[in-house]
Amino acid sequence: MQNINKYITLGLLLLTLVSIAVGYILNQREPGDNLVLEIYQDGDLVQQIDLSVVRNDQIKITSKDGHFNTVEIKDGQVRVKEADCPNQICVKTGWLSRPGQTSFCAPNRLMVTIKGQTSQVDAITN
Repeated sequence: MQNINKYITLGLLLLTLVSIAVGYILNQREPGDNLVLEIYQDGDLVQQIDLSVVRNDQIKITSKDGHFNTVEIKDGQVRVKEADCPNQICVKTGWLSRPGQTSFCAPNRLMVTIKGQTSQVDAITN
């Protein structure tokens, strides 16, 4: 009975490692991706930036009540570099580089998201 438990545990561990490796490989971004940065303030689109054109930039977004966020673009990646909100979750989110990734600052009502289509083949189209 102990041998069966060892084999089941080993099999589950191997299955977990393989699924992590496959997920990592499928989520790699290729240089040919068409990515667009969208910045929303109070639910309204403030700016839309093609990340293949703009390589390095900083954008300061100020809300109506004077609160601010600084969005940094560097080498096709985006992050909220600075914010005057108390919890700093948007800053701690870090760099965004793939379609669907989002950083949200609830106190300042700011959302930074990456949209686009990748040239990769995913599990559904395969």
